[in-house]
Amino acid sequence: MDVDDVSGTEQWIASLGKQEQTLEAAKKRKGERPRDMKSRGLVIHEFMLLHESLKFQKMYRSNGRHMMYTSWVAEPYPPSVAPLSTLQKLYINQMQLETHHRGSYALLRVATPPSVMVAVIMIVEDEKGNAVMLQLYQQEDTEYALAEDIVQLGGVCIVKEPYLKTMSNGGYGLRVDHVTDIVWLAQGDDRVPLGWRARISEVDKTAREWKEEGNAALKARDLHKAVKCYTNALRCPAVTTEEVQTIQLNRSLANLKLRCYDQALADATELSGEHKVSEKSLYRAARCLYELQRFQECHQTLSRLLEAHPNNAEAREQLLRTEKRLREQEIGEYDFKAMHKAAEGTPPHLDNATYTRPVAIKISEGRGRGLFTTRNVVAGELLLCEKAFTYCFASSEEGAGPSKASMLMNTHTKRGTVGTQADLITATVQKMLRNPSLIPSLSALHHGDYKPVEETEVDGLPIVDTFLVERIVALNVFGCPRTTLEIHFDPHSPEHQEREKSHHTTGIFIKASHINHSCYTNARRSFIGDMIIVRAARDIPADSEVCFWYTVPEPGRTWEKAQGKLKNWGFECACVICRQDKKTTKKVRAKRNALLEDLKEAFQAPGEGDLAKAERLLAAIEKTYSAPAKDVPRLELWEPYLLLTRIYTSQNNLQNVILSAFKVLSALGFVIAHSPPDSPPSLKVLQWGLTQDHVIETWTHLWTVFGKVAPLLRQKAEEYARITYKICVGEDETFDEKVGKLARETMFEGADLGRAFERVSIR
Repeated sequence: MDVDDVSGTEQWIASLGKQEQTLEAAKKRKGERPRDMKSRGLVIHEFMLLHESLKFQKMYRSNGRHMMYTSWVAEPYPPSVAPLSTLQKLYINQMQLETHHRGSYALLRVATPPSVMVAVIMIVEDEKGNAVMLQLYQQEDTEYALAEDIVQLGGVCIVKEPYLKTMSNGGYGLRVDHVTDIVWLAQGDDRVPLGWRARISEVDKTAREWKEEGNAALKARDLHKAVKCYTNALRCPAVTTEEVQTIQLNRSLANLKLRCYDQALADATELSGEHKVSEKSLYRAARCLYELQRFQECHQTLSRLLEAHPNNAEAREQLLRTEKRLREQEIGEYDFKAMHKAAEGTPPHLDNATYTRPVAIKISEGRGRGLFTTRNVVAGELLLCEKAFTYCFASSEEGAGPSKASMLMNTHTKRGTVGTQADLITATVQKMLRNPSLIPSLSALHHGDYKPVEETEVDGLPIVDTFLVERIVALNVFGCPRTTLEIHFDPHSPEHQEREKSHHTTGIFIKASHINHSCYTNARRSFIGDMIIVRAARDIPADSEVCFWYTVPEPGRTWEKAQGKLKNWGFECACVICRQDKKTTKKVRAKRNALLEDLKEAFQAPGEGDLAKAERLLAAIEKTYSAPAKDVPRLELWEPYLLLTRIYTSQNNLQNVILSAFKVLSALGFVIAHSPPDSPPSLKVLQWGLTQDHVIETWTHLWTVFGKVAPLLRQKAEEYARITYKICVGEDETFDEKVGKLARETMFEGADLGRAFERVSIR
């Protein structure tokens, strides 16, 4: 939701047509064994020319220039779940086009350095000297895993149940979409042919030599090499218990830096029982538990460490950090100002825990699973504050590096998006591969009609299904601003114009993904960096489903238009607003639209508009609604009433400011008890309505006017302005800075409140 969906645009339709033609032509060759494959020498020569060209393009991007890539989602197919022992060897010249060779495997050696396009590509050869391009998808090319770390010249791999395809340049290639369909063989593995094996001196290294080589690689930040060296050291015969402990601790550190927290934790904790667990192993285990968001276990491990080693300053500092996370996790105690400060970094990755105390996942009748309240909550209360499972930031700032936004196209769902979704799929796949303990939580998210394999591991290794991840991302992705605060109050923000529309930065949030849609939302989401904040937008009883809008309900919409925006998720909204839209006849809608056109003209009259006419037209528009506003918000009315409020504010017509501001709230479904001018002052929200962003401004108008004519009500209006701010922005720690200061200037210095907020016009 809130992503840049380009489906239906001219460019998308043209690209889709071309791609469908290409796929259709390829399908016609299915089962064919190509007879025109190029020689090994020619394939390598042509690839090296491409390799040099791609190196130049990478240098071009590193200078801050962005190249928009297009990624096409391949036709879904299941990952290999067959044990290697059950597969038969297959050579390249025996393969058939557009065919997944189930029951077979290819043994291949890397014949060129790798390059990176959308995939990591290289030339591989088999034992008979046949050569072909190998395309590895969902591989990171980042500071953590450069292409050269993933693939090394001379490396040997097994591709399980290989898929040979025709490529756009007329050549042929092996395509691997599932990262677990390729197995890299270690030096000395019996499956490596004798002619491909490393020198005897390499194979016969001692554990000490491998360890020292690993230490050198670790020092040089060649982390993948370090892990390989330590793993080889542990495979050596006659390794002493002391050596095992040291090597595992060193490998734990390398894996920690590679974000392979599961393996790093195993290395730090699965040490010989003959030795006392060391200070280093406890600290390393605590670091892994922290990164896995297992803060209670992390705290216990650090406490154990400090009990034995009270002078460990790093552990003491880490304990304090962990205690902050536990307060966030247990009671929702966040320092939002500090989070905003942290979000100024690029990418805006925050160090915070997830809070979910007032909500739980339950079955929602007819809607799969949903998020429900576990107790009564009040408007503005924090329901959820969640760290992203994966998050990809698209920077548009000068000097911040190239944007990662690209176009992701899916011929099967007929959908195209621009943003970081392609990178988000890769990041999610890689996180699951590195940390199999996290796979169940992600895999359980809604994935439509896609049927994943039942197996979760094979040969002791996890199975990661790329197409399951792609479906989960497509149906659960959130478009995220750097901060919601920024797009509300910073007109110079690059994302200001994208407010409530689309964002190229994307994230997956496990708990928040369980929240179902309703146009008449009872919760609102906001963002600070890679944290999503969900607050109650109304008072919600215990055991009630929490819902927010996937697309913002806009004035002037029809039922068909509203449902069309939800078609990606495969459901129809049945909220009270949608039901009323469906009931509204064309005749009534036409009459309402005609009155709205007249209202535009009234507001555009010379001066500040024909206000008397505007008031009459608004009264006439009110009569076109059959259901009371307290039951069904009147989306077409809140904006003109707010314009009226601004005009009366500029005229210092304070009584009319109050009346029109209350009409804004009433149109949105609020029920407010307030005293007449000649009665003792009172003000209370009996029912919260549809909390649009401009409700902040509406309450602020009331606050400033009451400050002049009804001081006893000023505090109550300020309180509701603050609650609304908290609902829309996610926190109220910045309220005084952004709204309170403005309100006081308006009350005492005559500032124009309407101009300070974003302009509203009748649609």
